[in-house]
Amino acid sequence: MTIRLRWYGFITAKRMRKPEANYARLRSLLVNPELFDPAKFDGQGRDYLHSNSKLLFDLLWGGVVSPLAGTAAIAGAAAVRLVDHEQPIFRQERLGLHANPFTILKLRTMPGVHEQTDSNGRYNDDRRSEMGKVLSLLRIDEAPQLINVAKREMAVIGPRPLMDLQFVNARRLVGVRKADEWAQVHALALPGIFDEYSNLHHRRQVEGDDAQQLATRIDVEMKYILETASFGEDMRIMLETIALFGDTAINYARQSVGMSTSRELS
Repeated sequence: MTIRLRWYGFITAKRMRKPEANYARLRSLLVNPELFDPAKFDGQGRDYLHSNSKLLFDLLWGGVVSPLAGTAAIAGAAAVRLVDHEQPIFRQERLGLHANPFTILKLRTMPGVHEQTDSNGRYNDDRRSEMGKVLSLLRIDEAPQLINVAKREMAVIGPRPLMDLQFVNARRLVGVRKADEWAQVHALALPGIFDEYSNLHHRRQVEGDDAQQLATRIDVEMKYILETASFGEDMRIMLETIALFGDTAINYARQSVGMSTSRELS
């Protein structure tokens, strides 16, 4: 018990300290680093992102979700090993707070794909195996990221962590100015396991080509970081994510039963 309290006190104290603003890595990623000024992005949502309320939310949902996510992660890892014959844990360098790199943990959904390959973030990516599509569709592949949350590299709710390559591609798709502004704002927040844009994508409410979808993502993430981030907003996104998981699981079960029935009749 004493050890647990000391561990809790350590992460609490670490969370309460204002994050050190070291933007050297971010400046190296931008086309015009001399124009970077974090102070100009001083929205109301930004204060909450590093507050005790955000810490409370992560502790609350981390504690609630961990037993379920842990069970799902173990089952998913076993399935990847048995069905896809792959190492189940996928590790990849992503950009975190202040664009500092960290290693994200996921269940492997793309057999044979190099770990530095850019993902388009779509659950129905053709590179995913059939098992991988199920894990991605049900968001089970994200479960190991609770370890990243415990290490203070991620939050439960926040913009999804990105790769260097995605910023490069963003300049091509939406233009240098919009892409660099996104990079600057994105670096103000801890990346999250769940977010508003991912929910919209899984509900098939994001339309258009790659450029249009990226523009939507940028708008959603920047609005959250600079304007709407709050305990209530995080709670809404989390409950929406749980409802989406339930709907997806039910629909997938119905489809599976229907497919089995069709095979039996044929």
